[in-house]
Amino acid sequence: MKKLLSILMCIGLTVSVASCGKSKKSVEVPDIISPDVLITAMDATEVTGTQMTMTSDGVQNDGSARNVKYVATQTGAVEPVTVRIEQFSDALSASQVWSDYENSRLTRSDMTFVNGLGEDCYIAYPFINVYDRGCFIKISAGEGDSDAQRDMLINLAKRAVAVLETQVSAEAAAAAAENVIK
Repeated sequence: MKKLLSILMCIGLTVSVASCGKSKKSVEVPDIISPDVLITAMDATEVTGTQMTMTSDGVQNDGSARNVKYVATQTGAVEPVTVRIEQFSDALSASQVWSDYENSRLTRSDMTFVNGLGEDCYIAYPFINVYDRGCFIKISAGEGDSDAQRDMLINLAKRAVAVLETQVSAEAAAAAAENVIK
């Protein structure tokens, strides 16, 4: 009987000590978002006004990011549209994604901020760069720095951000971004 009582006390003590530890806030990590979901071939077609299709390479991984490229079905009709996304995950913190975004911005003295798109956004031709919900989205579509080029980049980025915000909850992004310093 003493043996049974001793075992029960040990179990009770173990459970009690284990429950006293600080609970670590869990960060919900969203599923990996593919760039062809953010901007589809149909989106690229609508914004460029030319029939676009994904290259035969499909979606490519380049380490921490995924890329896709759309080209005109009619050779030379318009420049390709490329979409790149780097997102926080179990292996990549939101602060590292922010750091990558910020370092990219700091190297471009010719950039222009875009208000009202994501948490932070700028254009440094030929790219529009958006940081939103722990993700860094980079889109190119053509060349030049005309108003038409700017509008095309902004329209593509608006579509990408709208999709992103359905894929990554604000709560998950806020929890993941607790340590991000802006």
